[in-house]
Order: sequence, then C-alpha cells, then structure tokens
Amino acid sequence: MLLLFLGLAAVAHTAGGGTAVDHAVLEWMVHHRGRWATTLAIAVTNAGSPVAMALLAALAAVLLWRRCRSVAPGLVVVATLGAATGVSTMTKAVVAARRPPRSVQLLLEVDPTFPSGHVTGTLALVGIVAVVLGRGASAAARCLLVACVLVATVGVATTRLYLGVHWLTDVIGGSLLGGLAVLGGSVALATLAPVHVRAGRQPCESPVPPPSRMA
Repeated sequence: MLLLFLGLAAVAHTAGGGTAVDHAVLEWMVHHRGRWATTLAIAVTNAGSPVAMALLAALAAVLLWRRCRSVAPGLVVVATLGAATGVSTMTKAVVAARRPPRSVQLLLEVDPTFPSGHVTGTLALVGIVAVVLGRGASAAARCLLVACVLVATVGVATTRLYLGVHWLTDVIGGSLLGGLAVLGGSVALATLAPVHVRAGRQPCESPVPPPSRMA
C-alpha cells in the first residue's frame, strides 16, 4: 500500500494537473450531473470534511471510553485521524498537484489536490472505529462494519469526483493513505489495549475461550 501510494504521488506530481484517465473520469462525472445528485453530493462531502471528521473523532473517543472503560481506544482513534490528516497535508505540499479547472468545480477548492483529505480522513476515522468495535464481535457484525467502512469511503470519494474538486488519482491516493493509517492504528491499539477477559465482555474486546477442564 505504501509503495502504491508513493507511486501515485509521483504520477500526480509528474502530471501536474491530472492524467488522461483522470480527465476522462472527470468528463464523465460532469456529463452526468443532475440537480438532486448535486444536492446529495454536497451533503455527503460536507459530512466527510476534515472539520466534521475531527468532531466525530472526539465524539467517538468519548463514547469508546465509556463503553470500553479505557482511554486507550479513544486515544488511538484520535491519533489515527490526526496522523492521517498530517501526512495528507504534508503530501499535498510536496506533490503540489493542481486541482481540476475552476470552471468544472461545483465547490471552489484552491489548495493542492493529492491526496484527497476528505477520503483520507473518512477512511482513517471510520476504519479505526470499525477495528475497535470489531474486536470480539461476531463474523456477521464484522462484515457489517466492513460494509459500513466501504460505503462511507466510496460515497465520499464519489462526491469529490462528482463535484469536480479532485482527480481519480487523488481519491485512490486518499484511500491508500487512509488504509495505511488504519493499519498503523490497529497495531497501536493491540499494543496499548491488549484484549482480556472479564465479565460482561464489551464489543471492543476479543473473546478468549475458557481453559478446558482437567479430568
């Protein structure tokens, strides 16, 4: 994932203003715009904004602290989002790729474009929260969590393309960076909050089978 992310960053830097595939996808999105779709896209993209993600991370940290009776899961959630956002901001400055033309942007964005901060933050936050809740959950619950992460990430990524503020390369790069952040957060979570057994196990803990009884 890291190699793919660095490779896309190099492609975005070299292209400067989108590759041929980026332009083809943007043209398709612009051609298929509609009033209702635009309203929905603006609402979804605002929900996935960095400010919204920061507020949701703080809320998630408090709820996880109350549910898991430990500050570690909440701290990991906030740190995962913070790290992903910081790396995204630094990468934008280094790659310095240009946004799509202002004439096709439905929401004006002027800062460097690679990677998408909206996609990075959404996947980082929703993904690490899913990891916390998935510890000790059933297989069906874990599948549901994965589905929620995919829907949220793809939804935000699609709106960024539809609104004409990002290239396809940007949202893929954001997905890779967000995924890397979730992996890092998972390692930190396993280190800071190892699973254990207690009565009334919470969903943030993994089940451990009881020791077999000796004859």
